[in-house]
Amino acid sequence: MNDIGSGQKSRSNQRATPDRGAIFAALELFVNCGDKLSDLRRFRQQHPQFFPQEFYKQSEQLGSAGKNDNFFNWLKRQLRSVWRGWDSEGTRLAVLLGIKAVSYAGPPGGDFAAEVTEHMAIFSDLVRLWETPTEKDISLGANTLFPARITPDWQEGKFRYEPTIDFQNAVYALMNESWRARLCANCPKYMIAAKPGNIYCSTKCTGDARRKRDLDYWRSAGNARRLKKRKASKK
Repeated sequence: MNDIGSGQKSRSNQRATPDRGAIFAALELFVNCGDKLSDLRRFRQQHPQFFPQEFYKQSEQLGSAGKNDNFFNWLKRQLRSVWRGWDSEGTRLAVLLGIKAVSYAGPPGGDFAAEVTEHMAIFSDLVRLWETPTEKDISLGANTLFPARITPDWQEGKFRYEPTIDFQNAVYALMNESWRARLCANCPKYMIAAKPGNIYCSTKCTGDARRKRDLDYWRSAGNARRLKKRKASKK
């Protein structure tokens, strides 16, 4: 359980919270995961507890039916938008944290509403995702994804947020240190920085960037030397 607006947790709550390094590693793998069925299955095998089993099952069923646009991939796109800072009103983040319900009609706002129209019945027996929803489906289709629990604390004057799955724990922990959510300066990978100065996702990208800088420098310096020699020979 976490205090809303505060990254502080009691010692007892810390013991109940999954290891941050482990859930950050899983979150980083998820946000960089490919869209193929094989990518989904590989992630599920590596992190079977990160999402509910029904979530994995539904997504795999759609993937097996040739629907790469399953809920696993939809959720990943929402996380990427938050990661890039494309969620100024916090709508996507609220959905990821399980504190905002969305429906077929979706919340106001562009492509997100359109995407919600495609996907909100994933945990419902009302419709199948690959079928066009009826008016009845739309009226009954409101859901909160992995609903979290928020309770007011009168004595402390705070709201307490309690995630229900490891994915929410990871997103909430990253939200409290959002500076860690970055894009690698050398490749398109999403990364969780260990330190404020980290701008590369791996030692390989660090080495590649260093070699590129060195090559650019020596090309520039070499051109300057060659130009200087030509001028000297003319004299």
